[in-house]
Amino acid sequence: MTSTISAGATVLAIGATGSIGRLVVDDLIRHGFAVRALVRDPSRARATLPDSVDLVRGDLATGEGLADAVAAVDGIVFTHGGDPRTVDYEGVARLIDALGESRPRIALMTSMSVSVGSDVYGGVLHWKRRSERLVRAAGLPHTIVRPGWFDNETADQTGLVLEQGDATPLNDRRGVARVDIARTLVASLTSDAATDVTLELFAAPGAKPSDWAAAFAALDKDDAEALAGAHDAGVALADEPDEVLADIDRLRG
Repeated sequence: MTSTISAGATVLAIGATGSIGRLVVDDLIRHGFAVRALVRDPSRARATLPDSVDLVRGDLATGEGLADAVAAVDGIVFTHGGDPRTVDYEGVARLIDALGESRPRIALMTSMSVSVGSDVYGGVLHWKRRSERLVRAAGLPHTIVRPGWFDNETADQTGLVLEQGDATPLNDRRGVARVDIARTLVASLTSDAATDVTLELFAAPGAKPSDWAAAFAALDKDDAEALAGAHDAGVALADEPDEVLADIDRLRG
């Protein structure tokens, strides 16, 4: 299987009932993908998600249902949120383990400022950075999108900018529309140029990308040795906790 996917492929949405996940589902359907969603409560999710979405009961926090959720999927989009360690990090680790030898295309949403590291918000930025490193360590074809503050764009910011280096401080409060986050994640699934790329996403004056392949092609690939985004200058791999390094070593094989 190639690293990119196209219409008709099956994509698993993680966080499908959330404010961004719901937009991801809509965009996946618009692109002609068969959509599967991991949900804790199928009856409740059915009232929110389109009838065409295949619902699988499961939970990142416990590992319930993950093997069924990932069976024969071609792509996975993560827009989940929850407890920083047990969901944002350990949930990603559990799902990667559930994949076995399968290598679906991954689109993972994390956050701006994750590479620098911060103890704010219960350490969520640390655990999101570490989840990125798990995906890279596993060697899965991926795009990692680090958005700015949700829906915090200004009236003149009608376009998008894709950046690297994670140089914007969290307190800068640069924003981006939720719908543009969803569209970027979905667009990355179909672009060879987006493979193994990490980017920060912000609203900006100007136009939105009309050629996603060109927008992704302007970016540099991840640092495979440091398991970091291109030009990240934050927390070094060696400075991660021992338990995280153990997970990385296991996934690297």
